[in-house]
Amino acid sequence: MALTATAQTDHDRMVESDKSAEPDLISVPQAAKRVGLHSDTLYRLCRQGEFPPAVAIGGRWRVSVPRLERYLHGEA
Repeated sequence: MALTATAQTDHDRMVESDKSAEPDLISVPQAAKRVGLHSDTLYRLCRQGEFPPAVAIGGRWRVSVPRLERYLHGEA
């Protein structure tokens, strides 16, 4: 089944936008740079449960970008 020229163009745009999309999870050092803290400080806050955007996955900490944005802007 072949796509029409318009459908192919729309498909190409969606694929391209996916490539440039920001990841949903980032590392603690990447998050620390965004919030202006040292990564050791942010790791400590993660371990103490004081940084809600962080989640432990397989023994490693990751930070949810959508949660981080809400956290930084004072939203729930």
